[in-house]
Amino acid sequence: MSTITVRYGPRPPQERVDHEIDATKAPIATEAVTITYLTDPEIVAAVLPRPLEPAAEPLVRIQLQRVRIEGMPTFTSAVFSVTARHGDIAGDYPLFMPQSTEQSVTGGRETFGEPKKIARIEVERDGDRVTAGVDRLGHRLVTVTSRVTGPAELPPDQINTEFYFKFLRAPDGNGITDPHLVYGEYHRHYEVLENLENTAGTVELGESPLDPVADIVIREIRSISWCRRRTVQVGRIAERVPAEWLLPYVHQRYDDVALLAAPRPESARA
Repeated sequence: MSTITVRYGPRPPQERVDHEIDATKAPIATEAVTITYLTDPEIVAAVLPRPLEPAAEPLVRIQLQRVRIEGMPTFTSAVFSVTARHGDIAGDYPLFMPQSTEQSVTGGRETFGEPKKIARIEVERDGDRVTAGVDRLGHRLVTVTSRVTGPAELPPDQINTEFYFKFLRAPDGNGITDPHLVYGEYHRHYEVLENLENTAGTVELGESPLDPVADIVIREIRSISWCRRRTVQVGRIAERVPAEWLLPYVHQRYDDVALLAAPRPESARA
């Protein structure tokens, strides 16, 4: 009698591997455009769930990048975050993490709690000219057009922290389940770092009912750069969080599709 293999069946212990963890432990190769800018302090304060608090400056960081992870197809991704702190730990709190592939979205959300969504991200370099952008559900959200002006000093190897909240919506529609604050620690080694020109119109934010990045207004662009780097990502739970702290912010992670049919606010039509 032949043995039938049913691939949906149980796997032996040696095959129960979280490949997301394996992939992020190997160096992740990226080429990235990074923009930092100042916004209003009250804007940053409004988007941070407890126990996070605003950092000393209301700084916003946008990264648009091409990503190569061993064993996975090359994909593009972006991170739109505000600076924050948790006790003595300084880091970034991502509001929007669009990705070009389902695998990147699923792994990051389910393993680390990253607020990832499918979108179209472009990151192109032709000589000294750099263009990048994010489109999602018919809305142009970020547009970057610039050129390289020269090399920048390579920073030392560093660890950058991002704050995530890992939770799921309750199946009965009553709140969320098992919320935790997670530290995403990025061990980074820079191979190339170059400055980009910052002129009028270099960075533009678009209006969208589901991904309202335009609300995080640009007051002063601090820097724009192009880099090539290698990163190892490590995630760890920092603390359990009361569900009531996160409930007002669940829409940051999950799309409220009713908004697609809602009238646009007057500020967006102006």
